[in-house]
Amino acid sequence: MARFLLKANFVPGQLVELTPEESHHLAKVLRMEVGERCELVDGKGSIAQAIVEDNHSKKSKCLIQEVKTEMAKNHIHIAFAIPKSNALDFIVHRCTEVGVRSFQPLITEHSLKISSWNESRWERVVVETAKQCQESYFPEVLQPMDLKTWLFQKRDPRRLLIYCDEEARFNAFDSTSTEDEVDLLIGSEGGWSEDEREWFRKTGKALGLGKNRLRAETACVVALTLLKKHWNEL
Repeated sequence: MARFLLKANFVPGQLVELTPEESHHLAKVLRMEVGERCELVDGKGSIAQAIVEDNHSKKSKCLIQEVKTEMAKNHIHIAFAIPKSNALDFIVHRCTEVGVRSFQPLITEHSLKISSWNESRWERVVVETAKQCQESYFPEVLQPMDLKTWLFQKRDPRRLLIYCDEEARFNAFDSTSTEDEVDLLIGSEGGWSEDEREWFRKTGKALGLGKNRLRAETACVVALTLLKKHWNEL
C-alpha cells in the first residue's frame, strides 16, 4: 500500500492535506484515484489508514479511517567517519533499509574533510527509503561533528559504545548488555589513528567483521546487521 509522510497528529475522521511534494507523488507519480486506500506515517511510529478524498497534484487530501502506533524497534545509532559522496549515499540508503535510530557523520583524522553539508538531500533520502521499506520510525541524519567532541562531550555516556577496527577483526561480540540504545562506530577506509584507538579502548567494546578488508560503507551495513541480529531486531 502506498505510504505518504505527514508530520501531524493523526485523528480518525480527520481530513488532512498532504504536502505539495507528497501530493505530486500521489497524483502524478502513482496516479491514485479518489476512493483508493493509502497509509499516512509521521516518521515517529504512528500509521494512519486513509482514503484519498482529493487527488489534486499540489494539495491532495485524505480522510483518516483508523490509527495505530508501533513501538520503536531500532535502538542502534550509527556513527561513521565521513566517506565520499557515493559511499555516504550507500550508507544512508542501506542502513535506513536495515533499520537504524540515527546517523552521526564524524570528522576523524583519516576521514573526508567537508566544506558544506547538504542536510536536505539526506533527509529526502531517508524519507524516500523509509517509506519504501515500510519503516514507521524515520532515522535522523545529524550534522557532522569532530570525533573527539562527539565522543567526550556530545555522546550519551549511558549508551554502550561498539567500535569496529582492523586490529580487532576477529573479536566476537559477546555482550549481554540490556541498554536501550547503542552507538555503533565505523571508521574510514584509512582506519583509526593510534590516539583514536586509545580513546575507544577506554570507553567501548570492539566488534570484529572477519578476515576480509571491507569498504567503509560495506562495514556499516555488516556491523549493523550483526548487532541487530544480536538484539533480535531483524
